[in-house]
Amino acid sequence: MARIALKGLFGKQKDTAAALAALAGACDPPVLIEDAEGRRLLGEPQDGQDTRHPVMLDGERLGWVRGGLQGEAVAALLEQLVAREHEQRTLGSEVLHLYREVNLIYSFSEKLAALLDVSAVAATTLAQARQLIAASDGVVMIREETTGALDSVDGFGAAGLHPSRLAAGAGLIGAIAAGGNAEIVNSVATDQRRGQEPAALRSLVAAPLRVGERVTGVVVLGNTTPTVYTAGDLKLLNTLALQAASALENARLFERTVQAARERERLVALHKELEVAAAIQADLFPAALPATPGYDLAVRNRPARQCGGDYYDALEVAQGTGHELRLLLCVADVAGKGLPASLLMANTQATLRALARRAPSLVDLAEQANELLYATTSENKYVTAALLDLSPSTGAARFVSAGHTNCLLVRADGTDVWLASTGLPLGMLPPGPPFGDTDLRLEPGDRLLLFSDGVTEAQDAAGEEFGEARLLDLVRTADGRSAETLVASVFDAIDAFAGDAPQYDDITLLVLERRALEPA
Repeated sequence: MARIALKGLFGKQKDTAAALAALAGACDPPVLIEDAEGRRLLGEPQDGQDTRHPVMLDGERLGWVRGGLQGEAVAALLEQLVAREHEQRTLGSEVLHLYREVNLIYSFSEKLAALLDVSAVAATTLAQARQLIAASDGVVMIREETTGALDSVDGFGAAGLHPSRLAAGAGLIGAIAAGGNAEIVNSVATDQRRGQEPAALRSLVAAPLRVGERVTGVVVLGNTTPTVYTAGDLKLLNTLALQAASALENARLFERTVQAARERERLVALHKELEVAAAIQADLFPAALPATPGYDLAVRNRPARQCGGDYYDALEVAQGTGHELRLLLCVADVAGKGLPASLLMANTQATLRALARRAPSLVDLAEQANELLYATTSENKYVTAALLDLSPSTGAARFVSAGHTNCLLVRADGTDVWLASTGLPLGMLPPGPPFGDTDLRLEPGDRLLLFSDGVTEAQDAAGEEFGEARLLDLVRTADGRSAETLVASVFDAIDAFAGDAPQYDDITLLVLERRALEPA
């Protein structure tokens, strides 16, 4: 390139060539200018040109000036002219190189502005970096906000520079990311921080992805062949990393916004489904309770969630031709809560209603329901149930409890009878152990309470349970109140007791009172 610069003084720069020709001719004797190989560039061979003066640039001989003492001065002048020409060309080359880099970076910025996908931003960053910096391998890793671990988003190369995850501060890459400063490592093998970096990797250059003062990741280029990365390479990579960091942050925020929108849509759809399910479930409860002469019946259900697993029913069932209608009552509690429990509740309702008019006794009803539910539900699904079969005219009743919580009978004189379980929950085990039953007789003024465990196990903020004693006190002090009023009083007492504590279980309470005899 330097030799071309000497020849160019005579070929392309006509003014300079003319001035040199005039100068060479004015010398006594006239000088002869040759290139490094001795080829004539200016002047004619004459006597007195035996002395040769070299023309040098940065230690390289560009040519000769033949002549006397004046030839030495011409050689010095040529060196100055060639040095200036070389400097201009070098500066022009650097400007052109910088222009190309600026143009590539500007183009990179435009590409990033159109991307809202994290993987696409990372891939574009690596592709742009490879155009500017020699690399056989590369990776973009993003910092996980809670743990600080680095997760690989995109990478290239066969050396394995792009692990799927690095613990916070692990290895050379993790240390550079933790330090938050761009860095050149031209000897990976001897760096004491080296961890999972592949053995084939010789050198690397890395720059943190930074948004404000927060390091969000790192971009790394490496080479498996001996490479000396320069400060210019580091500056370029750092420039790309600064732009990429903002684009990656925007892409991550966009993805989170999209995900949040999808989650909201999913929750809205689920809420609508639950509303429909709750409406369907409400239709499974009796539309109206039987009006049984001589008795006062009331019931209320409040699920802990939109859909619940508690079930109640009240049916008038004929026991043969000409016999009085019997009153069949049920309060059941499905294991679990929410929509899954409500589906099993619907299954239980259909099973009990289908069997109620066919089973010869309450024990038979429980055993047949257990067999059907066991056959149609999974092993961890079961139902506890309190069942009462009442003859309204006499008050005689049979009670079956399939693993249900203790229920309560309060006599007119305040005596309490707690009705315990007489068998296992429905659907828990295959048919086998028989169900027992309890004989009862409801006398005038007696109150029977069938309820789910959500009543007695309701908790306050300290975790204390409402308990059986509080329920019994409410019933004993409820003289003269209707069944509906008593049910409302119990729910009000539970709410006052729980305070701000959330309702964690479904609550169902059924009250049956045999009306007291009118005074004669």
